[in-house]
Amino acid sequence: MLSNPPKELRENIARANGYLRRGEVDRGLACMSAALRQYAGLRLMRSARAVVDIQINEFLGALIHHQKMQPLLDPGHNGKPRPIPYQQGKESALATVLDGLAKILRDEAEDSIRREAEARLERKKNLIQTGVQLMHEGQTARGRAFLKRVAEEFGDEAGIHLQLAQLFVAAGQYMEAADMYEQAMEAQPREPAAYTGAVAAWEKLHEYEKAEEVYKAILRAFGGPPSTLGKMAKMYLDWRRRPQAEDTALRALQSDPGQADALAVMAALHKN
Repeated sequence: MLSNPPKELRENIARANGYLRRGEVDRGLACMSAALRQYAGLRLMRSARAVVDIQINEFLGALIHHQKMQPLLDPGHNGKPRPIPYQQGKESALATVLDGLAKILRDEAEDSIRREAEARLERKKNLIQTGVQLMHEGQTARGRAFLKRVAEEFGDEAGIHLQLAQLFVAAGQYMEAADMYEQAMEAQPREPAAYTGAVAAWEKLHEYEKAEEVYKAILRAFGGPPSTLGKMAKMYLDWRRRPQAEDTALRALQSDPGQADALAVMAALHKN
């Protein structure tokens, strides 16, 4: 017969109370269930058993009044939650009850997360559909506002800025598209489509200085493949920056003598 409860039993009871105080009720239930199963069948001196019994009853008293347990134990909100009784010799039965309560809480938490995710997805979908529809109807400012709200509310989702940029391009809103592509560059710095989209949008707007900045960002992020240098040379040519166009085209041709954009730039330069 033991004069003191085993260390593991004491630690599980302490953990159970700690989790309960922090609001992690399901974890507290799991620890107390483990403690009860350890307690079952132990031969303890009366004084040691009395201490453990007090700790178990204190946990149960705090548990039934915990806010997260009220929907289960006090559904009528009358301030009198159903008790969870503890009887010596029935520790395993009580552990089973606590396991069941923990499962209910976990299931409810998972359902709540799922419902929140579904509601979030539905809101995003409605905002996007409304924004696209408004722009299609010619209410451009209102449509843009809806899509920008998507970026504000769901900007933490991977790929959302890229998706919105593509929607702006489809609606012919290149300024908003360029801005959204640049946000995509910040959110996903290794996503090539963000950079190429930003370049295309700025070039569509003849904002060559901004397109140049994106090209420089591409070179920093991905190096200088001949295809990128060829497109950059073409941008310089459209911008009427002939020295930069020639220099960049030559850099492309050094690595790839057959690079089509660079060859076209050189041909245009020599023609004029």
